[in-house]
Amino acid sequence: MNEMKLTLEYIKIHDIQWGERTTVRNHILYVNEEEAAEALQDPAFTSISLDIARPGENVRIIPVKDVIEPRVKAETGEFFPGFLGGYEGIGEGVTKVLRGCDVVTTGRIVGFQEGIIDMSGPGAEYCPYGKRNHVVLIAEPIEGIEPEVHEAAVRTAGIKLAHYLAKSCMDVEGDEKEEFSLPSVDPEKKLPRVMYVNLLLAQGLLHDNYVYGMDEKKLQTTLMHPNELLDGAVVSGNCVTASTKNTTFDYENNPVIMELYKRHGREVDFCGVISTPSNAYLAGKERGALCTANIASVCHADALIIAEEGGGNPEADIMMIAEAAEDRGIKCVILLHEVSGDYGESEPLANTNPKADAVVTLGNVNEYVYLPKMEKVIGHADALENLAGCGVNPLQPDGCLRVRLASIMDSVSNLGITTRTGKTY
Repeated sequence: MNEMKLTLEYIKIHDIQWGERTTVRNHILYVNEEEAAEALQDPAFTSISLDIARPGENVRIIPVKDVIEPRVKAETGEFFPGFLGGYEGIGEGVTKVLRGCDVVTTGRIVGFQEGIIDMSGPGAEYCPYGKRNHVVLIAEPIEGIEPEVHEAAVRTAGIKLAHYLAKSCMDVEGDEKEEFSLPSVDPEKKLPRVMYVNLLLAQGLLHDNYVYGMDEKKLQTTLMHPNELLDGAVVSGNCVTASTKNTTFDYENNPVIMELYKRHGREVDFCGVISTPSNAYLAGKERGALCTANIASVCHADALIIAEEGGGNPEADIMMIAEAAEDRGIKCVILLHEVSGDYGESEPLANTNPKADAVVTLGNVNEYVYLPKMEKVIGHADALENLAGCGVNPLQPDGCLRVRLASIMDSVSNLGITTRTGKTY
């Protein structure tokens, strides 16, 4: 049987500048601003504009909707299957990656659970995107637009811009390559068979994700090859709490998958990804838990790693999956955050189960931090009043912000894309 092999060819980006032609020279991404903006025109917007944000600059981006790493299939010039491109070669062949730069989407707020990216100061320390170069898309919607139409238009514009940037650089030779495949493991090694459970929000009300262009609410629990996620099969479409939502960048660079790949054949036998919807209703959760356990059993998995997205409601899915799997002798490790109140004294999880006895906590999203005033704001500073995690009167007399970690993008990422760590005292 032929093994799926995906090669990521990294074009390293150290800076972004405006230029007459969109291309990469000497590790600098030059962007033709007018051409790029023209490719994103949509009747849902009154205006489209671009800006640049670099690490160390006195810049704040607010409200952030999504972060996307530009990638393109070398063979077809396409990407984001089901949205912009077809399905040929997904998870296989060569994909070019602009490594070190992202597309960040912003504009008038869609839903209250969007976020902040600071490019310097303590905010940049809490946010992994604060250390990367960004082409920022500011998309201003027409008056009276419905929130779901607004979200869809911004989501599409973001992936179009990411595709435009990557496709414009297809003729640039990469700096290094990395291959991803899952060769069979010698049974004599007796390595534990481990699967990753990709819990995807599918709850409506701007709490959605998309697989191959399909709304996850319409999909059943599915076995996937990890290369499919690295190759753009999953696109974020949710406006859940900024600190704990998975951006499209997070799916493209899923650190759980990356770590399992590193250990495959040495410490574990990585035998696939189970993508399952996190529905808002009980029957959907019960079905997801049953189907996840069934797929894991068919694949002879010894253990599952389950990562939460969002919070509260999805904790029921996680605990139900853990119970169903543990009842079949399949061990589970859960990755999730806590909502422990301002002083860590509140009940941290909405649901628990005694069979979920291996839990990795990523931190308390209620923790308050202070962010200094920035010289430049890309987007809308007044969106702060509507962001989850900002609380009452977040703007202090000296111009700094007192906000919870919940408002900072990926500050407490359940996938582990975070700058925070535990300390022993």
